[in-house]
Amino acid sequence: MRKVGWDLSVIALGAFAFALGINLFIIPQGLGEGGVVGVTIILYYLLQWPPGWTSLILNMALLAIGYRLLPRKTVGYTLAAVAFHSLFLHLTEGWPSVAEDLMINALFGGALIGLGIGLIIRADGTTAGTVILAKLMHKFWGWKISYALLLCDAVVAASSVFIIGAEKLLFTIIMLVAATKVIDWVTTENRTPQSVAEIS
Repeated sequence: MRKVGWDLSVIALGAFAFALGINLFIIPQGLGEGGVVGVTIILYYLLQWPPGWTSLILNMALLAIGYRLLPRKTVGYTLAAVAFHSLFLHLTEGWPSVAEDLMINALFGGALIGLGIGLIIRADGTTAGTVILAKLMHKFWGWKISYALLLCDAVVAASSVFIIGAEKLLFTIIMLVAATKVIDWVTTENRTPQSVAEIS
């Protein structure tokens, strides 16, 4: 039971970091993202749909796809991660941006997003969406989760070029690469639970 409580605490921290990366660095600068969050951001830019609710609805739909293919523990933790992420997206919506420079926002936004996703994956959860696809690619094809996620996210991010423009798409790609490196660092197999505690 203590292990479950620890895992859920790490997932909550990861979801908070992920939400901060989106609301403090990505949306204020009009940058894109990959996966379901990327679709959520596009819908926010176009229709002003609240990211928290949109993310929750889309992720619940995609989680149904992975339900039969992922361990029950992972599905349960993913439900918690999606709920925490949607809540924190809602609570941090409208928080002021901390920087104006696009490169700073891309790098720090990517680092926070990568830290958040990495902690969630490290605790045996996913953020649903393309993380589910990345976990399945890891399970069946042996791909590194971080690089499978980068591929999936890059495809979605590229589609946002018509909304955010070519220049901001390039910064979005920098953000995705930064996130991938941090995810890779956090989820490296030879890290111990104590290492994750240090990261957090």
